[in-house]
Amino acid sequence: MTTVSAGELLDAWESGWGHDPLRRGLALFAAARRTAPAVVAELPVGRRDRALFAFRAALFGTTVNAVSRCPGCGTDVEVDFDQEELLARLEQPHPADGDAVTMREDGREVRVRLPTSADLAAVLDTGVPEPGEALVSLCTPAGGPAPAAGAVAEAWLAADPLIDVRVGLGCPDCGTDWEESFDIVGYLWAELDAWGRRTLMEVHELARAYGWTEPETLALSPWRRQCYLGLVAT
Repeated sequence: MTTVSAGELLDAWESGWGHDPLRRGLALFAAARRTAPAVVAELPVGRRDRALFAFRAALFGTTVNAVSRCPGCGTDVEVDFDQEELLARLEQPHPADGDAVTMREDGREVRVRLPTSADLAAVLDTGVPEPGEALVSLCTPAGGPAPAAGAVAEAWLAADPLIDVRVGLGCPDCGTDWEESFDIVGYLWAELDAWGRRTLMEVHELARAYGWTEPETLALSPWRRQCYLGLVAT
């Protein structure tokens, strides 16, 4: 994974600010690859999320701490796991043939592309009532009927489990067990948002104390910035 500077992270945070989760994910992916969002938008969603897990590990570590709500009694349930252990369980038992899966339906073979961020954007931006069917149609070659959306979704998930990462949870109060999707884009964005706000406050404090510019402040290591902030506070 490419090393990203504090300034580049702030740029990614700014470029994703005010956008929907899909565009935020692209901003993060582009920062990780040091390229334009339009370039990474053409890569399959599972590949994007696999890269974002690696990006998050490099930035914030592998431990995930979150809170969910029990569907049975409404109790807040703490969610703690190591993302590397989760990813190790999500092997690809039926790897995709390149960026597509081949499936049989009604006696014919159909080759369906794995969905990309560009595909999702094209579907979501139209606001169609059946986005799943529209996505399958978009990823299926023209010239024949699109296969059933449910069957394609299963084939996609078998080819790349990262398309829908699910975590098993249990409520300590009522004993309800359930599964919940883990959205790496949303979780990583929340971490980046907290980091960005905290970093801007540090820049503000040091600029006010020493007159340093933002690039000068960000050029300092996080440890050294904390040392200077400690001096300012005394």
